[in-house]
Amino acid sequence: MEHTFDHRVDEEHMHPDYLERETRFRDQAASLWDKESNARAQIRADLSLPEQARMDRYISAYSELEKTLDEISSALGREEGKAIQEATETLYGGGGGKKFSEHLASVASVADERLQPLMNTAVRSGQAELARAIAVSAYERGERTIFNSWAASHPERAAALERLTKTPGAEQMATRTRLAMTPPKAALQDLVPTHEDHERARQKAAMEAAPREAFFGPARMARQVGSRRS
Repeated sequence: MEHTFDHRVDEEHMHPDYLERETRFRDQAASLWDKESNARAQIRADLSLPEQARMDRYISAYSELEKTLDEISSALGREEGKAIQEATETLYGGGGGKKFSEHLASVASVADERLQPLMNTAVRSGQAELARAIAVSAYERGERTIFNSWAASHPERAAALERLTKTPGAEQMATRTRLAMTPPKAALQDLVPTHEDHERARQKAAMEAAPREAFFGPARMARQVGSRRS
């Protein structure tokens, strides 16, 4: 079968190799959500930052997350692309040569009801290229039973067909991975210090000042007396 861009598979029927790779991707991508949350909190907690600086710092941090997400998404795509290519080559014998092309052309004029008898003859006589041409022609005509029986008759072809059938197409894969795992993007108000941020900063300053106050006593303003300060 041809593995198309819009091929869709229910999750419970997905190939275990694909699900394993998708799970690994999701684990990697989940760490980016934590990094986004940490960047948001750190920027918000910096009370000294003006608005433009907050925006620029967050844009820079988020751009790095997007870069990482693109990298791991591309790695997943390459892995799955390689698996699909290998399964396709296994299923179709690595592409059609002259003999296969000739058989494919001759089978094109055979009526649908004659395909199965012709397949039986090809199998009994050991004509592998003719059998492959019949299987491909049957698939293109919607005669999937003939094609599936031919694929199932050989363990490697059967495994390859299962890989193609149970692996989502690029569209569904992108939806389940790249789009589903993109970290949330903060709004400007999410970066503005809250009352809690100010309170935490006050408490931190008080804790840092506590040892000095314990030694020198509470800080007090110096009094001006004539030309001297006391």
